[in-house]
Amino acid sequence: MHSDLILTIAHWVSIAVVALVLFLMAYILFLRALLLLKERRYRDFSTMWTPILLNGKGNKRDWLPPINFADRFSFLILWNTLRETIDGDVKIRDWMNKVAVEAGIDRVARRFLKKRSIRKKLLAIVTLGQLRDKSQWEKLCRMALSDHALLSLAAAQALSRIDRKAAVPIIVPLIVRRVDWPAAKVASILEEIGPELVAQPLADAVMEAPAEEMQRLIPYLETCHDAIALPVVHRILKDPPHDKVIGPCLYVIGKFRDKNDLKLVRQYLTHPRWHVRAHAATCLGRIGTKEDEAKLAALLADSEWWVRYRAAQAIMDLPFSSLERIRQLKEYRNDRYARDILEQVIVEKRLIRQ
Repeated sequence: MHSDLILTIAHWVSIAVVALVLFLMAYILFLRALLLLKERRYRDFSTMWTPILLNGKGNKRDWLPPINFADRFSFLILWNTLRETIDGDVKIRDWMNKVAVEAGIDRVARRFLKKRSIRKKLLAIVTLGQLRDKSQWEKLCRMALSDHALLSLAAAQALSRIDRKAAVPIIVPLIVRRVDWPAAKVASILEEIGPELVAQPLADAVMEAPAEEMQRLIPYLETCHDAIALPVVHRILKDPPHDKVIGPCLYVIGKFRDKNDLKLVRQYLTHPRWHVRAHAATCLGRIGTKEDEAKLAALLADSEWWVRYRAAQAIMDLPFSSLERIRQLKEYRNDRYARDILEQVIVEKRLIRQ
């Protein structure tokens, strides 16, 4: 009796397992078919609308093909994708904005802004920013304060596109606070706003920030005019600065390539902190003169690998340098570490040229 019961249970369990496996296989095939169907639908939709958005002519609403309810999301994706690629072409940009409004997509974006779906909200925010739609300004301001990093960053960029001047006093304080915003994206927003509007507020924010925040904020000064950025950097380095901010300051100096900063940069080649020496070497590679080759060559014997590597790269970056000159330096060096790091830079340069 007991063994029969075990066999019966095992039999039904095996049937259940096989049924579950078959169900999962069918479900996976269904999802795959659904995905292929969506991709094909989007492809067909894109084939029809791309020529209209990029090369269309006309100004009548009834000239545009109707957009089905199910295709609203596809239109927003396609429109924003194309819009990013032609941002410099004012004529096509204005045409695409007109088509979006005529097709009622601006209203769809405003409705999506109220949805719970993060994906729809992000798409709506980007669309409204590209359309320069001021009607949702207050709502976008609130979203810029969101704890959700992607939502807040997208809202900040939308604000900067809608009204650059009005967005600056909102965005700059947020940049100081939001350590979760990617630096590259923040820099692109600042560049989009333009140095004429953002330079002074950003410089003031850097000077008022504590050393921990200042280290993160200083590199953004490269998006400003040198007439504002360099005096800020000089002021920071004038008093005995925190070691953490020296590197970012040297980075900004290197970006602007002002020869008047040569004396300042050279003094950091012998700094006790290795990361400062590495930054100084990189900076000197951008603004250095022929006499700086010997100073950089001395760093090829540094105890830290990164300092040796940055020094070798800096020698290569000097305006008068060449592969032949690097080979000569390698032959003249007795230090094994110096020879190894110069050989590495030579190999890297060859790979880049290929």
